[in-house]
Amino acid sequence: MEIIVVKILVSIGIVVILAELSKRVNPVLAGLLTGLPLGTGLSVYFIAYEQGIDFMLEGIPWGIAGLSAVVVFYLTYYISGKFSKKMGNIFSTFCTSFCGIFSFFLVSYLLQKLEISLTRAVILFLVVFIFNLRIINILYDGEGITAQKTKSTFGQLLLRGAIIAFIIVLITGAASIVGSEWAGILSSFPSALFALLLVLQYEGGIRYYPSVIYGFAYGISTLMVFYILCFFMLPLFGLNWAYLLIYLLCGLYLFWFNKVRRCLRKQHDHLKFFKLGSRG
Repeated sequence: MEIIVVKILVSIGIVVILAELSKRVNPVLAGLLTGLPLGTGLSVYFIAYEQGIDFMLEGIPWGIAGLSAVVVFYLTYYISGKFSKKMGNIFSTFCTSFCGIFSFFLVSYLLQKLEISLTRAVILFLVVFIFNLRIINILYDGEGITAQKTKSTFGQLLLRGAIIAFIIVLITGAASIVGSEWAGILSSFPSALFALLLVLQYEGGIRYYPSVIYGFAYGISTLMVFYILCFFMLPLFGLNWAYLLIYLLCGLYLFWFNKVRRCLRKQHDHLKFFKLGSRG
């Protein structure tokens, strides 16, 4: 009972603290923090804490493979949201949530039938990740806005934290029952993203969440880095010290990745401008 209370308090606390930091410090820090493994990080931590590091290490390749199911989850969420946006925020939120979760478990079930190793899982995810970038750039037409103009109320922050806590309690509680393979796959479920999407879609319809999904489609590679670091660093440094180092390295990776992405975007924009100028 005590560990469940800890899961709930830690989940809510992290969401509230990070949300406030992201609004009151600066946009760069906000981007770094929202790209870090929040829900996934909590799931992996508590599974390793309760079931042991060796148990979690067996599930990490499946967690990386599960990121492919996460890609299908948010793309399905995005597409179903476009089709249901005229049916009202409540129905649309229910429809997109159902379609997204169903697609996640369907792909996860198919993945569980494969022979998965760490190398194969990384290759599988990288292939899916590249296709994911292509698809999201076709789907995303700039609808919505990239940031909320109003501050989140404490009740909204608490609701997001409660959703994450509920999902994490379910995932970590089921770990001993479903085994390391499914525990790894379930740990990849983006509980922090899902909680944010639910609140934003319910409150603002199509205005906010498409931009969140678009950004996450690029940032999801950080979760692969997180899993790989866990695989090699948990046995060396133990759970707590390893986590401190892992989050630091994930933050550095995300900072580097964003710099590379911005440079590539600038080059693409310059090339596009040059082509338009040549035609003129």
